[in-house]
Amino acid sequence: MSEANNSPVPDTRALAEEHERLGRAALRLITDYARSLDDAPVCSEATPEQLIELFDEPLPIEGSSAEEIFKHVERDLIPHAMNIPSPRYFGLFNPTPLPVAVWADVVASALNQNGAAWRNSPSISVIEARVLRWLCQLIGYGPESFGTLTSGGSEANLVGLKCARDRALEGARDRGLRADGSNGNLIVYASEQCHYSFVKSVDILGLGRENLRKIDTDERFHIRTDLLRAAVERDLSEGHTPVCVAGAAGATSTGVVDPLDELADLAREYKLWFHVDAAYGGALAFSEKHKWRLRGIERADSVAFDPHKWMFVPFECGALLVRGGGRVLRDAFDITPEYLSENRGGADVEYDFFRYGQLGTRRGMALKVWAAMKSLGVRGYAEVVDRQVELVNYLASRFDESEEFERVGEVETALCCARFLPAWARAKTPAEQDELQRALQQRVERSGGAWLATTVLHGRRALRINVNSFLTERRHIDYLVELLRREGSKLMREGGEL
Repeated sequence: MSEANNSPVPDTRALAEEHERLGRAALRLITDYARSLDDAPVCSEATPEQLIELFDEPLPIEGSSAEEIFKHVERDLIPHAMNIPSPRYFGLFNPTPLPVAVWADVVASALNQNGAAWRNSPSISVIEARVLRWLCQLIGYGPESFGTLTSGGSEANLVGLKCARDRALEGARDRGLRADGSNGNLIVYASEQCHYSFVKSVDILGLGRENLRKIDTDERFHIRTDLLRAAVERDLSEGHTPVCVAGAAGATSTGVVDPLDELADLAREYKLWFHVDAAYGGALAFSEKHKWRLRGIERADSVAFDPHKWMFVPFECGALLVRGGGRVLRDAFDITPEYLSENRGGADVEYDFFRYGQLGTRRGMALKVWAAMKSLGVRGYAEVVDRQVELVNYLASRFDESEEFERVGEVETALCCARFLPAWARAKTPAEQDELQRALQQRVERSGGAWLATTVLHGRRALRINVNSFLTERRHIDYLVELLRREGSKLMREGGEL
């Protein structure tokens, strides 16, 4: 383990010395990286072929020293990483992680607890239950609610839909989808803006991708409840079984929040499971100023909520919260393997988290969430959320004041969509204008000055800009606008060739 110890089996002293030595090396790498964030290019110019060459080496037969490994990391990995923690990263819902959460995650790695069974992770399991209690309280759930931490929103949505399926079709867990002998299909409803994980989830659950009804949205990209109602009525008349309606609280492409109260009313009327994908927008609950947008989320049967998005926790960590409590999840997933049979009178079963979802081995994710929530508190999170929404409103105002941009939709979270359409581009066809957005995004990415995404809204491509980092300031917003203008002007000077 350590060059200072020639024994083939390291003792605890050698282990401690190795951690201390490597810890100092890792700390230097991390602190140097953090210092560089304001100035370093957001994106590497390296091609996949160039990166493959950097790491093209045979299976190691003899080991390398930790110093050699870290030099390789410093020389070849870090310079070509996407600088997601940068204040000029305006891309997907990927945050700058809080230092306290990063180092709590390091501690979790060293402890290496398996958060599946209480006997393998007693303190971590109790902390997970506490973190879930805090998140449930945050969104307005009562004391009977519970949940489970997940790898992210995709898994959380899958778990929520599994609970919905099992409630709608008695016996489905044990006997399959035709357990009740019905001829119709089980149907799930969501906005056409829903996350792609819903498509995967209905597939995995055996419902079939064609039985996810994607409902059109209004001009502001909220689900149209009139069309939703019509779809439910049509499916009922055709002998199908409506199972679940899913609302978005911070849709991936637009950041908008669906009318959750209306969806809750409709779900109650038709006896549907009501799921809310609040993987991103659930953090609005921290803010006294903005949490009104989530009104109705407390009525949802299940909620997906990702701490690794707007709570600045390092990947990976999501959560699925259930209003009905742990019994709902246990009914959907519980099993007792022989090697984990109850031998303490069942006292520890409440904290066996393998019983609440599909994962066996589970990383001790709760520690970093617990540390982050204790560090910032509700008021600290509210301050950051409010500031980031304010920054995006400022960005929207810059777009509105400019004749070169056309804003798309409203700002409801910390996300704004717009199109770059200067005078020379307005006469172009819709397809050419869409290609302009893609070309501009590519130029910005290649410049290394910032990173943003594009998306498709009502059939048209737009720039998608999200403030993810607590490091982002107004000057970074101004820089982004000027960068877009500058790279757009280069496109014009090149003859508008897209």
